[in-house]
Amino acid sequence: MKKSMKKISSLVLTLAVLLTGILFVPQAGSSAEAASYFYLPSSYRNMVFYCAPDDLPATFVTLKVCRKGSLKKPRPSSIQSLASSDSSIARPYINKDGDIRVYFFKKAGTADITFQIGSQTLKSTITVKNYSNPLKSFKVGKKNFTSCYQSSTEYNYFHSSILKNQTVSAKAAKGWKITSLKMQYGSGSYQISSCRKTSFSKKVTFDGDLDYITFTMRNTKTKAYVTLTWNCIKED
Repeated sequence: MKKSMKKISSLVLTLAVLLTGILFVPQAGSSAEAASYFYLPSSYRNMVFYCAPDDLPATFVTLKVCRKGSLKKPRPSSIQSLASSDSSIARPYINKDGDIRVYFFKKAGTADITFQIGSQTLKSTITVKNYSNPLKSFKVGKKNFTSCYQSSTEYNYFHSSILKNQTVSAKAAKGWKITSLKMQYGSGSYQISSCRKTSFSKKVTFDGDLDYITFTMRNTKTKAYVTLTWNCIKED
């Protein structure tokens, strides 16, 4: 239930941004803040993502902006002239905590996100590619769920009885790697972090009300990540 509420909350926030287009407009920052040197870490200067799949209106990334010597982020009031070269591909805004979120949608392409802090102009280039299924195969027992991820990142599987001793197997499509995996099954759980697997297999029993499997996949060419979720929902 908590997982479902988090997803609903994320969608509500996303839709609010899309429908209202209201941005947080910062006021003039202090002269000391403006004189400081800020930068985007190299991994945030050029980023590649995939278009939001059918089950989401948009997804987002939070830009990390650091002050040299302290790693502290700038005050919201010091960030000025935040803009996108193509808002149909990627659209930025500043939330109440002063974080820059960049939303990207269904359209593939490239957009430059620019903003100013004092006399500095910072830029992050966002490349959005068309979504494709990162899995060559994904099975739970004898059931094949591979096609469920052709245009969606999440699938809900409903069942009424315990799924005992099911072999969970997954193979990455060409050019993809499994970088992390987490499974929740009844009172048990299993997790792999920071891996570079092309395949995975484990036998488990699904007997909880809200069991799940989450894969994080990485494209070795574009360096982009996609997270896939399989929800195993037991009905009374």
